[in-house]
Amino acid sequence: MVMPGRVFPKLPGFMDLFQPDKLVHLFIFGVYVFLQIRGFVMQDTFPKIRKNAVMIALIIGFIIGAGTEVLQNYCIPMRTGSIYDLFADVAGSLLGVLAAGKFVLRNEQ
Repeated sequence: MVMPGRVFPKLPGFMDLFQPDKLVHLFIFGVYVFLQIRGFVMQDTFPKIRKNAVMIALIIGFIIGAGTEVLQNYCIPMRTGSIYDLFADVAGSLLGVLAAGKFVLRNEQ
């Protein structure tokens, strides 16, 4: 999840929302949350986790996204945290929930 900062081209201002690395964030967090929900739903050991799989996966996804940006800003040389990256992480997490709703949760009802 941490790549050298100069891998993707820099676009100015408002266009920061549309940098190519945002698609990477969307994809990574979408797949992560989808698989996390799938794992929570398929397990039988903890019924409360199974019942609240979507909310738990979203919270964990947000914590990982925010934590990654904080670490990049303060602990990794030549990297800065970005609120736009966090937005992309959250959007990817929501896409993962939508995909899980279509392919995982639908089969559980």
